[in-house]
Amino acid sequence: MTEYLISILTEGAIFGIMALGLNVIWGWSGDFDLAYYGYVALGAYMTLVLTIGRQPPPAEYILGLQLPYLVALLGAVVSSALMGLIVGLIALQHLRGIYFSIVTLGAVYVLYVLAGQYVPLFDGYNGLSGLINPMGDALGLDFQSYQYFFLGFCVFIFILVFIFMARVSGSRFGLALRSLREDERAAAAFGRDIYRLKLKAYVLGAAFGGLAGSLFAAYLSAFNPSAWSPIEAIVLYSAIIVGGKGNIKGVVLGVGVMIVLVQESTRFLPDVPGHPNVVPALRAIVIGAVLVLFLRFRPQGLLPERRYVDRLPHDGVDPKIDALPPQGSGTSNRRFRLTRAHNRRNTRAFPPIPTPGAAADSPLPAPGDAAGTPVSRPLAQDRPVLSTSMSAVLVVEGLYKHFGGVAAVDNCSFRALKGQVTGLIGPNGAGKSTAIDLISGFKLADAGTVFFKGTAIQGLPPHRISRLGLIRTFQTPREWPGLTVLENVLLARWDPGREGLWRGIIGPGQAGRSASKSELDRAREILEELGLDKLVNERAGKLSGGQKRLVEFARIRMAEPELVILDEPMGGVNPVLGERMVAAIEGFIAAGTSVIIVEHNLPFIERVAHQVIVMSQGSVIAAGPFESLRSNQSVIDAYLGEVPL
Repeated sequence: MTEYLISILTEGAIFGIMALGLNVIWGWSGDFDLAYYGYVALGAYMTLVLTIGRQPPPAEYILGLQLPYLVALLGAVVSSALMGLIVGLIALQHLRGIYFSIVTLGAVYVLYVLAGQYVPLFDGYNGLSGLINPMGDALGLDFQSYQYFFLGFCVFIFILVFIFMARVSGSRFGLALRSLREDERAAAAFGRDIYRLKLKAYVLGAAFGGLAGSLFAAYLSAFNPSAWSPIEAIVLYSAIIVGGKGNIKGVVLGVGVMIVLVQESTRFLPDVPGHPNVVPALRAIVIGAVLVLFLRFRPQGLLPERRYVDRLPHDGVDPKIDALPPQGSGTSNRRFRLTRAHNRRNTRAFPPIPTPGAAADSPLPAPGDAAGTPVSRPLAQDRPVLSTSMSAVLVVEGLYKHFGGVAAVDNCSFRALKGQVTGLIGPNGAGKSTAIDLISGFKLADAGTVFFKGTAIQGLPPHRISRLGLIRTFQTPREWPGLTVLENVLLARWDPGREGLWRGIIGPGQAGRSASKSELDRAREILEELGLDKLVNERAGKLSGGQKRLVEFARIRMAEPELVILDEPMGGVNPVLGERMVAAIEGFIAAGTSVIIVEHNLPFIERVAHQVIVMSQGSVIAAGPFESLRSNQSVIDAYLGEVPL
């Protein structure tokens, strides 16, 4: 019985290391990897060929070295990491979702066929054996003592791996990985190099797979393709799902439930006479049934992923969507507070989007609400007239983008002036969204040039453009739903000095402490200004649509870009929240951030924009102050049309 318990605990420690490695790839980075158990197998094979010497025929395998076990263990880790690097370089560059999984499945199948069919590699389907009690002879241990020693060795390695994972999980690097899992486009928009981050996570997970494989080979004293079945990978995934995806404590708990309890308990089932394969089949059935039940009734697992909880008391106003933001502090917030006070006295519902033919002599509505009452225009009043002497923060020249025979953007050229709000309007299908994608790097232009602060940025990936100081939002809010509101804001500021893997290991061990006190204070201040201070510990995915928009604005204020492109920020937003957005845009300008707004709500554009650019059929047809566009026949024909009296 004692030997059996030692065996179970040893297996639990080894499978715990395997599951923690897979959790890096799937639980944190979000990639469903079907090659993972191949890294475990490679680690096992490399350990054996590096430690056992040549044996007489018919045994045949490469190397056959007699190196110390610890050296072989290191070789196994390096070999699996290198294979993970090769697979990751191929699969992670452009593939996601099921396509990534298919490629990794192909990679592991190639390795499986090579190990089984090419006999000189690892002795084919016979496999390798003969690693008896590694380190035992050097320590002078008998078989009984060695069992206790190897259990302690595996538990020691497991504890080291767990501490390592805890450090990475709570680091800025771990938080950045989870932002990729939640929304890659939003992560790229805020400066994250998706490919490099995912590749680091993939290689790290593969290395821990090799480590576990090396321990597994020493535990079994042998390894062959029969120990490399698809059920092993399923068991690892089921352990993560049952325990809690992304939570390292949950992953360990899942290993205890699925491997120690469920899988081992089936070994005590009585054999069915004449049917020797019934019990192994029942084991797979039980594992599958438990997995299905958890996916149906508790998909978050026994221990859901932990979130950083900000313990600082918040004395701000009630964060209802119709509450105005509380007062902030600092010089840059003075205009924000003045605008808010002005808006509180003049709060009106924004007028509806004008419909064609509202007035034959005035296709664009005059400033005012539905009842004709003037609406306050804190940004647009006394707006300066466009001048060629004013510096342009963004210059777009001759931009083209064709999709087949359709010209989505056709010779598009315009300028956005520094320190101003530029409106970009046009009918649906005018090419506005495609133009934004081309400017921000999410699509490649067929031709044309984009200058940001005098530097050509066309062809650069989104994260590099973001790091230059140009950030964009999207038509639908792209928050990181699994992260808290505070974590969303903290991650808005890309920090290369603290988002590296090794800095994550030696740095603070909690997600909240991975930010400096000044960053935490700044994030709290911004959330208080926008009326979100009572929601700092809520997961962003649970917020309303309007609150998610405010989180986007908070992330922009935290990032402090030089130019921000807002893609239809007023979509589905109530009037009071619109007032908050006006105040927030005023705060952007006061802080030195230029703004481009793509919007269909023309009264909102008239209210906030210093200049307006009109697009139609992929080209710019007019540009200038809003008043000058009212009687522009090209704008009338392309955007609103006229109804004859």
